[in-house]
Amino acid sequence: MSSDPIHSSSAGRPPPHSTIWRDLAWVVAVTVLAAVFGAAFDISERAYRFTRGLERFQLDELPGTLFVLSIGLAWFAWRRYRDARRELGHRRMLEEQAERLLADNRRLANQALQAQELERRHLARELHDELGQYLNAIGLDAARIRDVSSGREPEIHRIAVGLIQSANHVYRQIGDMIRRLRPIGLDEFGLPSALEHCVDGWRERLPDASFSLTIEGDFNGLSDALTITLYRLVQEGLTNVSKFARRSRVEVFMVRAPRETHSADAAGAPIDEIVVTMADDGPGTDLTQPRAGLGLIGMRERVEALGGEFHVASKPQGGFLFCARVPAHAGLAEPVN
Repeated sequence: MSSDPIHSSSAGRPPPHSTIWRDLAWVVAVTVLAAVFGAAFDISERAYRFTRGLERFQLDELPGTLFVLSIGLAWFAWRRYRDARRELGHRRMLEEQAERLLADNRRLANQALQAQELERRHLARELHDELGQYLNAIGLDAARIRDVSSGREPEIHRIAVGLIQSANHVYRQIGDMIRRLRPIGLDEFGLPSALEHCVDGWRERLPDASFSLTIEGDFNGLSDALTITLYRLVQEGLTNVSKFARRSRVEVFMVRAPRETHSADAAGAPIDEIVVTMADDGPGTDLTQPRAGLGLIGMRERVEALGGEFHVASKPQGGFLFCARVPAHAGLAEPVN
């Protein structure tokens, strides 16, 4: 799990005025009740008669002493109240500063992820446009040499065939690199189609595993940062399955729906969130032990950079589950008033 969240600054707020007036009313009521009780039972006279015979112990001075003590305690409480208010104000200031720093950190992380994805997209395009066409030209020239040398120059024919095989191998490798850098179909066909293609690829790689993908809701109009984050979550989750749960049953669920808190934006429209869960019935892991992999850390950083939440649940021989909740408007430019 991530580091402990910063507590809300409301934890250090002074009590509302209604509570203060209610407490003051209780003090006045108890004082009046004590006066009525003392008048009804002649408490002062009884105390005087009781202490008059003990003059040598100066018990008759006890009321004045208690009065001074009460004033001293009131002064002491007032001083501690001022110290507490100063401490709460300082803590509130630190919490607000921590919240600002956390927001700045998330914004910087989001910008770093966007820059990373932009560079990946650029690199994938360069690999496809530059190296791809040159490899294609090499393959065509090698095929021409193979056809010309067939039957006349066996050695040249053999070298041409090997060159074609090498060019095809490099072309496939570049295709795999491009798919890792930028998901196929994500820009052209949208997130659901790209995820289906991704899961189909893992079905071929892991024939002993069982995959189930369920997508509900409208995923149009999302920011590029959010779209690629959702894809990377599923991609990294499936990669973990290939490492630790190759024979498990994997269920992937993604839905876009209004938040359970029924919150709304400034215009009054309900705020949607996207929930991604992935569960498998593999061997699981002990979350209390430190993990060497950086996959979960990267997934959490991506989600939290967009203002979302990331949770994992697992135990030895009990499977593994992660759940990410991200606002649907994450990564979109704020409207200008």
